[in-house]
Amino acid sequence: MSKELDDKYHRLALEALHRGLVGHELQVQIGDEETISTEVLRAFEFSGDILRNNQESQHVRMVADTVFETCIRLARCLYFSGEASTLVLHENEHILDAESQLVTLRRNMSHLKTLLDNG
Repeated sequence: MSKELDDKYHRLALEALHRGLVGHELQVQIGDEETISTEVLRAFEFSGDILRNNQESQHVRMVADTVFETCIRLARCLYFSGEASTLVLHENEHILDAESQLVTLRRNMSHLKTLLDNG
């Protein structure tokens, strides 16, 4: 996959998340569609708010950025065709797995909330 195609799917997933995933259906079944969509959107909005406000510590912003990017990667896996699951990093292709991205999202959201609660 080319970097341009990777960027295209990143942009499409980001736009879909900004629109609340309206008009997008799960392409990969990893659970109840409504529950998964709600979880991804909440994490996307929560982390996006932290990044936009820029009032938290650098560590909190770094974790929020990780959550935000994981939401985009998860949306690519879940709501777009198979080739959207290919990510290009440092000129190397990596295949994203929806289930592992969801595990990562949940782990990082828990960590982010812990940081905010203890901040």
